[in-house]
Amino acid sequence: MSSKAAPYLSPRARRRQVWLQIHRWLGIVLLVPMALLGFSGSLQVWPEETVALFNPEREVAATADPAMLNVDHVAAARAALAEYGTIAEIELGEPGTAIVATSVPYSPPQLGSRGPVARQVWVDPDSAETIDSGDTADFMSFMHLLHGILLIPEVGRQVVGIMGLFLVISGVSGIVIFWPGLRRAVQALKWQKRSGAMFNLHRQSGFLLSLVLIFEAISGAWISFPGFFASLIEPGVEQPQRRRPGGPEGTPMEAEPAAWMAAAQSAQAAYDGRLTGIRAPMEETQAWTVTMSSPGKTAEVTVPLAGGAPQVKEEVARQGPPPPTTRAGAVAGWMRGAHYATIGGFAWQVLVFLSGWALTFLAISGVWVWGRRELFGKKKAR
Repeated sequence: MSSKAAPYLSPRARRRQVWLQIHRWLGIVLLVPMALLGFSGSLQVWPEETVALFNPEREVAATADPAMLNVDHVAAARAALAEYGTIAEIELGEPGTAIVATSVPYSPPQLGSRGPVARQVWVDPDSAETIDSGDTADFMSFMHLLHGILLIPEVGRQVVGIMGLFLVISGVSGIVIFWPGLRRAVQALKWQKRSGAMFNLHRQSGFLLSLVLIFEAISGAWISFPGFFASLIEPGVEQPQRRRPGGPEGTPMEAEPAAWMAAAQSAQAAYDGRLTGIRAPMEETQAWTVTMSSPGKTAEVTVPLAGGAPQVKEEVARQGPPPPTTRAGAVAGWMRGAHYATIGGFAWQVLVFLSGWALTFLAISGVWVWGRRELFGKKKAR
């Protein structure tokens, strides 16, 4: 009986083998969640453009102005939403966009979504025709939930945060495995003919985007565990409560198209600005809510159903959330902005977009390369 001695490995080679095992098994075990987090994150870099790409029927003329709302627009929206309930709100965006009317909720929250499901219709400002309809629980909201909580209620955000920490380890281990030294880095990135295309692409894309992926993983974990990371930046700081976006509380009342226009006209008489939205009167408040804008300012005009003078609440227009009041809040805001590429300019948006698709590709190609070597390599050796 003969035995074959194991080949000698230097301490450095043994360490590399350990990193290789970590990298390999993280990739195998976390293939599905990493692939899902990657492409769902990429789709959110340019959300408006993504929505337009998947919904070309919502495109209207560049000169079409939603603020020029009239009875025909409201009537078209009301007819399209008839089987889902009364209109709860009408949104009037910038010129070149459609009028969007939303019904009262008609279905409970789905797959961990933030609120009940309502129906929306898009109306062309020029023709007053309904050009599209769909649920508020649409494709992009599904992608947002997939990326934010992996569709897991209650603990999904924490699960995603843990995935982020594992991705940091995977990214670091990949760099350690690949790193040939500073002088040979460019040479090592060249296409290796003896290796398959999948392995070459895995090695090249992983190395080139590794730092972006590691940062996205860290910032994603930061978003998932805000309290923990805030305590590292500013021990003892009070954490603000997470705000859940949602519609106004109350029961919207049914109203004729002419009543919607009368509310809009009353608001325009009380405030000199552009219409941006109208919310149906609530049974509890017995008043319409009309939102308007003027240069550098926004206003909310309350129009009582029983008549009387409208009440105007004007504020300075602000883009995004209010400024942070603590150092930890400032860092958290920067992390969130960088993670979703809302700051950093176009170049950073491109890097984040590519890194998301790279993560999906790396998750799939890594398992593919491993499986090919394990299955086909052993068959050839027999």
